Formats: sequence, structure tokens, C-alpha cells
Amino acid sequence: MPVFHTKTIESILEPVAQQISHLVIMHEEGEVDGKAIPDLTVPVAAVQAAVSNLVRVGKETVQTTEDQVMKRDMPPAFIKVENSSSKLVQAAQMLKADPYSVPARDYLIDGSRGILSGTSDLLLTFDEAEVRKIIRVCKGILEYLAVAEVVETMEDLITYTKNLGPGMTKMSKMIEERQQELTHQEHRQMLVNSMGTVKELLPVLISAIKIFVATKTSRGAGVEEAERNRRFTFEKMSAEINEIIRVLQLTTWDEDAWANKDMEALKRSLALIESKMAQAKSWLKDPLGQPGDHGEVALRVILDEAGKVGELCAGRERKDILATAKALGQMTDQIADLRARGQGQTPGCVQRAAQCSQGLDLLFGKVDGAARRLEALINAKQAIARRLDAAQAWLADPNGGPEGEENIRALLAEAKRIADLCEDPKERDDILRSISEIAGLTARLVELRKQGKGDSPEARALAKQIGAALLNLQSKTNRAVANMRPAKPAVTLEGKMEQALRWVNNPGVDDRGVGQAAIRGMVGEGKRLAGGLLGPYRQDMIGRCDRTEALMASLADMAGRGEAEGPHARATAAQLQDSLKDLRRHMQEVMTQEVSDVFSDTTTPVKLLAVAATAPPDAPNREEVFDERAGNFEAHAGRLGATAEKAAAVGTANKMTVEGIHAAVKHARELTPQVTSAARILLKNPGNRAAYEHFDTMKNQWIDNVEKLTGLVDEAIDTKSLLDASEEAIKKDIDKCRVAMANVQPQMLVAGATSIARRANRVLLVAKREVENSEDPRFRDTVKHASDILSHTISPMVMDAKAVAGNIQDKALQKAYLDSCLRILAAVGKVREAFQPQEPDFPPPPPDLDQLHVSTQTHFLTAAHH
Repeated sequence: MPVFHTKTIESILEPVAQQISHLVIMHEEGEVDGKAIPDLTVPVAAVQAAVSNLVRVGKETVQTTEDQVMKRDMPPAFIKVENSSSKLVQAAQMLKADPYSVPARDYLIDGSRGILSGTSDLLLTFDEAEVRKIIRVCKGILEYLAVAEVVETMEDLITYTKNLGPGMTKMSKMIEERQQELTHQEHRQMLVNSMGTVKELLPVLISAIKIFVATKTSRGAGVEEAERNRRFTFEKMSAEINEIIRVLQLTTWDEDAWANKDMEALKRSLALIESKMAQAKSWLKDPLGQPGDHGEVALRVILDEAGKVGELCAGRERKDILATAKALGQMTDQIADLRARGQGQTPGCVQRAAQCSQGLDLLFGKVDGAARRLEALINAKQAIARRLDAAQAWLADPNGGPEGEENIRALLAEAKRIADLCEDPKERDDILRSISEIAGLTARLVELRKQGKGDSPEARALAKQIGAALLNLQSKTNRAVANMRPAKPAVTLEGKMEQALRWVNNPGVDDRGVGQAAIRGMVGEGKRLAGGLLGPYRQDMIGRCDRTEALMASLADMAGRGEAEGPHARATAAQLQDSLKDLRRHMQEVMTQEVSDVFSDTTTPVKLLAVAATAPPDAPNREEVFDERAGNFEAHAGRLGATAEKAAAVGTANKMTVEGIHAAVKHARELTPQVTSAARILLKNPGNRAAYEHFDTMKNQWIDNVEKLTGLVDEAIDTKSLLDASEEAIKKDIDKCRVAMANVQPQMLVAGATSIARRANRVLLVAKREVENSEDPRFRDTVKHASDILSHTISPMVMDAKAVAGNIQDKALQKAYLDSCLRILAAVGKVREAFQPQEPDFPPPPPDLDQLHVSTQTHFLTAAHH
């Protein structure tokens, strides 16, 4: 059965499609074994009545509508349905007279198919009109959003808000009704997500306009930052509404969604590489630059992003980018090692740093080239699809004007652009041959039409031939674009693992490169995780990745030589399977520890930024403190995003959770600089109520998004593993506190105590979320009880930490503090134990059969004796 994109169309057409399938089967059976077709006059009369009613309603709608497109497209559908209905009635009458009539059978099938096709056209035309109604409302909101740029007084803002509110409510209601009507779950989710973002941003937009008006009217400082906030919110809302408009017009799965996501990822990586380049080069140029400095971190980010770009490419381009990034990574390790040993100023190290700096320019050129190439491919493919409909309409019209020929010429130019980008010469030549053939045929058709012979049999045959050739050309260009893109592995780690093992177990079977792409994806994520590790730990992770990659290459090589079933290939496959499982386990351990560390405290940096932004005007070093805290906040936000992406890639999440994490990370990256701008406005306008409210709005948006991100990250990783990692981290913090007390370092002790408290609170948050999501009363009670005990141990530990920090050499205070720490550790252990798999309650075992036999025998003998 065909797939219909709305529930209404599905409910009307599904029964019709089933009836036609039944008629086709009867027709085929009659052709094969000569069976008679039973009398169909009654069911056909019912179909005719239903069709007549549908056409009547359609004609009434056309008379009252103002939609000109609907007025144009409906009548042909009416004619098709009515003609097909007449043909069906005629077939039923002929078959009643002669159940074996061949012409009647043909009429029956033609009429049935015509009714399905015509009814489908009618319903789709009506549905498209409904979509245009929603789009008109969306475009109205888009146009009114742009008015935000001319709002310059509070009176204007009040008017603007009053006018915008009803339109937003109407759009929201229409989108909600439409998404419930759709049958494609992905389209429904896309509409819900975009509309949700628009709703969230509406108060932010009003706040941004308000602070812009306030700062401009009072001639206060921060007008530029306020204007940036307003522009960001306006552009973000406009982008989401444009996405809503795009999704509303989809009737099948969006086949270009992957390309748009890849393009977005490429552009983001390119921008990030460009932004970090100066910092990385500065570190390379400075022989005294130390490992771990901001410059080295920037260099590692560049290499990491270049690796992501490489994974989005295929063929030589992919190998080239990944090889360059790997070589520069090894060079960076050598430079960092030499500088750590105090040899940064030696000629060898200086020369290596200069080579690395030149290599970065080369790498940037390759990444930029990859982005431009993908953009050219996507644009050409989409242009062909857009122009094809217009070209086919021109071919179908014997009196078509010169614009149709222009459409075909433009379409062929886009196809040539794809051919020029092909790596495979056979594929390129095949496309070029088709282009040449179509150009020749089109020239001949144009000549005939100029002679007034557009309706001649020759011209009509030519038009049909060109139409088929254009479809064939589109198929060839689509295939060429697909072949120039990498095989797409699964989104989740478990999905990649499944694809990888499927190929490892059958390396001789052609899976279009998906298995190897999945392994490369896992190795790429492993190397990204390695980038955040220190010295030996990094080398250990890279070693595991390299071993896995080498085994994959060896197995692929043997499979390519036709030796996939040989003993050596089987041994290599077994080793690769073990290596993949080991790599997965190690990656998840590293990632869970990173989540435990980075997400132990998500909001303190933004709260400290708020304190700095509201500092009194006479506070010492006010600007410097603010700049430092703004930098810390942005760096912290960057770490949260990067760690969340690792959790999405390496965790146990499903596809929806992974996509949710990516969306939340993207929103956080967009929102973070806006929060900093809002804080700077507040800093420049101390005591300004509007500035404070605007910053509070932006800050709360950021916090809400990060809380959502934290929940998604927790979903993506195993809860027990996270609790294990938190418990281990608290043990290390306690050890640091012991060292601090022994060395009389109160600040180090306070830092350790703060870390312990944050980790304990994080455990409480995880436990609370699990309780809310569980329906098992026994589990909920156990976790809640353990959580209550833990929550009562945190404040006493903080009080004891303050006491010992004030008198750090007091042995009694030291012991009291350590006892408090150990109580927290024990309580965390109890929470972790609550997540251990519960032993099932089995009934007690039966008594031993031998004992039962003896006992029964004794009882029998005693009874016999009595």
C-alpha cells in the first residue's frame, strides 16, 4: 500500500487502494485461469456515490476559496475522477452482461486506477491549499518580526507586543493541529521542536527590544550589545519559522536532510578552526609556550574539528584531510613533549613548530575546499530537482514558450557542475553523454515548435523522450552525489557497533562500506576522547584506536583479494571483534568520567558572571573581574557542549536522545555569547532595572537549556556507571583534602570540599530523575531513602570544612571533617547500591529428595509398627 503523508488522506485513500488491489488481483486471476468476475454493480454504485459526493464538496470549496492555485488545480482532478467513475460504471455493466469480457476488465482496471489517482490529486490539492493557509500566517509573523528593528520607544514596544501576540497564538495553534495530522513522525517532531523554540524565544525578543529601547533612549552604554541581542533573537526566530515553512511543504521523507546537516556541521567546524587559528599559531611561535596552555588547547580543537570534517568526506578528500590532521597531531605531541622537557628553544623544536604552523594553513585550505565542494554538490542537486518540474510542464505543453528551454539549459548546466566534481571518470563521462544527448533533442524540439509543429507526432515523441532522459539524468546525478558522500553509519554507538560486527562477521559481503564507516566513526570518537586526556592516558586511547583501524584495514584488504573466508581473515576478524568491544568499553569509561567531572557543576560560572555584572560601580578591578568571569563562563559552556557531544556519540542513547543533545548543544552555543552581551549591558548600566531583567531572562534561558542538556546527557549514559565514576571522584577529592591538611593549604581544602559537595548534589539530581521516571515502587522507595540520607550529610560536611579551613592544624577539627567526608562517601555508595540489579524473590527450595524419601520411609515404618 502507498504511504500517505496525512491521516485524513490516508483514511480516505487507504480503503480505495485496498479495493483496487482486490480488483487487480481478480483481473490477473481472470487472465491466468479464465475465472469470471462476479457482478460488481452494487459496490461500483457505492464507489460512484462516494466519488460524486467528494467532487460536489470539492466544487463547493473551489467556488468559495480565494486560493488561485487551488482554483487552477482542482478542475483537472474533478474531470479525471468523474471520467474514471463513468468508466468504472460502464465496466460493471459490461461485466454483468459478460463476466469474461476482456475490454470490460481493462475498463475496470483503468477506471479504478483513475479514481485512485484522481482522488489522490484532489485531496493533495486541497491539502496543499491548507498548508498555504498556514504558510501565509507564518510569513505574516516573519514580516512582523522584522518590524522589531524599527521599535525605538516604549509605546512602540507595547503596540508591537499587542499585535504580535495574537498572530503567534494563531500560528502555534495551526502548527499544533497540523503536526497531529501528519503521518511522518520525523516531520511531526521537526514542527514541534521548531515551534517550541519560537515560543521560548518570544519573551527573549521582547526583553531584547526593551533593553535596546531603554539604552538608546537614555543614551546609556551597551547599545551595541543590546542591538546584537535583538538581532540574534530575531534571526533565530526567523530561521525557525522558515524551517517550519520548509517542513510544512514536505510530503515524503526529506532526502536532503543529511546534506543540510553535513553542510551545517562543516560550516561550524570551518568557523571554529578559523577562530582558533591565531591562538594556535601564537603558541607555536612562542618557544616558551607550555603544554596545556590555551594555545595548545586551540590547536587540539582545530585538529579535532578537521577530523570531523574528514569523516564527512569521501575518497581521496577524506584520506587527505585525515592524514594531514593525524600528521599535525603527532607533530604537536612532539612539540609539547620537547617543551615539557625544557627544550622548546632548541632549533629542532622551533623548526618543527614552524612546520606545524605552515601545516595548519594547508589543513585549513583542505577543509575550506571540502566545504565548498559539498555546498556546490547540494546546490546543484537541489537546483536540478527544482527545475525538473518546470521542464516537464514545458515539454507537456505543445505551445510552451522559450522559458521552458531556458529551464532545461539551466538544469543541464547544474548536471555538468556535478559531473565536473565527480572523482569516477566513468560516472562523469556517462553524465556528460546524457547532457549532450538531451541538448541535441531539445534543440530539435525547439526548432519544430518554431515551425508551428509542436503538436505533431514527431514533436510529441521528442517531448516524451526528453522527459524520460531528464528523469534518467536526475537519477545519474543523484547517484553520483551519493557516491561522492561517505557511507552513513548509525547515529548511536550501539548502532555503529552492530553495523561494524555485521561486516566483521561477513567481510566478503558488500555492505556499501557501512561496516567500515561505522568502525571509522568509532575510532574517530575514540581519538576525540583522547584529545581531552593527559600524556600516557591519551597514548593508551590512541593506541587502541590505531590497533582497531589497522585490523580493519587488514581485514578489508583480505576481503578485497577474495580471501574473506581464509583462516588468516577469520583470525583477524576475531581480533578485530575483541578490539572493537575493548575500545567501546574503554571509550565509555573515559566519557563517563568526563561527564562526572564536567557536569558536576553546570551553573556556578553563570552565577559568578551575574555577581560580576552587578558589582557596585566603585568595586576594585570591576572590568577585569568581569572579563575574567565572562571568559570562564564561555569556556565552561564550551566544555559542557563538547562533553555532551561525546556522551551522544559514545553513550547508550537512542536516536531521539542523540538528536536532542545536538539540538541543545547548538542552542547553548548560540545563547552563550548573548548571555555575555546581556551581562555586559548590565555592567555598563548599574542599577538599570530593564538591564537587570534582560540579563535575568537571558541567564534563565541559558540555565533552562543546560538543565535540559544535563537530563539528556544522563539519559545517554549508564546511570550506575555515572554513580561509580562520581564515587571514585569523591574518593580522590577526599585524598586531596588529606594532602591539603598535611601541607597546611586551606584553599586547596576548600576547593576539595566544594568539589565533594557538588558531586554529591549531582548524585542526588541523577537519583531524583531516576525516581521520577520509574514505576517500580520498591525501587523508588529504596533510592529515595538512600537519597534522603545523602542529602542530610552535605551541609554538615560543608560546615566542618569551613571550621577546619579556619584552623587547619587542629587535629580534632581535621578528624571531624574527614568523618563527614566519609559519611558522604558511604551515603553515595548506598545510592549506587540501590541501582544494583535486584535479586528476584524465588520461593524457598524444595527439601532434598533423599531426605524426603528417608523421612517418608521412616514415617511408614512407624505407622506399620503401631
